[in-house]
Amino acid sequence: MNTKSEAIILDATAAYRGIWSKPGKTAEEILFIDIEDELDFKPDLLMDCTETEFPDGRFRQVFFDPPHRYGHNRNSGIHQTPSKQLQKEKWGSTGSYYGFDKYKTKKDLMDFVYRAQQEFYRITDESGVLWVKWSEVAIKLPEIIKLFTNWKHLIKFEIAYQGRITKNRTWWLMFIKNRGAAKNQSSLDENDLKRERT
Repeated sequence: MNTKSEAIILDATAAYRGIWSKPGKTAEEILFIDIEDELDFKPDLLMDCTETEFPDGRFRQVFFDPPHRYGHNRNSGIHQTPSKQLQKEKWGSTGSYYGFDKYKTKKDLMDFVYRAQQEFYRITDESGVLWVKWSEVAIKLPEIIKLFTNWKHLIKFEIAYQGRITKNRTWWLMFIKNRGAAKNQSSLDENDLKRERT
């Protein structure tokens, strides 16, 4: 188990560390966690980012790239198959694992995002910064932003794919802590979801 006691940045959904440069993928300043145990490139810690073991205020920044789809079966396609070895065996090539198999319904996925932002509030310091990547392949961006009840949204910029903006728009968002705003509600209920749809 690699706790990287000097790390000031948390990648909360590391997978294959695709957002990082080559030096970043092994940087001692970044702690990589993931809940997926079949990744060939193992995280520093196997851990659920909605319920971590870190002390309060442990990190300065958190990067969060959650699954953007729901309702897919495990190992039913490259992006639902965590093992690159199995990807190669089944489809003859490899690609990024996006975790589309993790959540069966929209409510399941949105509840995961909501609980994660609560935990990130706890484990970041008073000046904590949260970076979130979101693609609108299944859920529109405004529905997601509203889930970050403990944070103040400051930056939004769109990511081009191979130099083009696609119909499934993808964004990076930056939040800072909305101090004193942490809520105790542990998950979204149906009324929360109805409000998010309006």
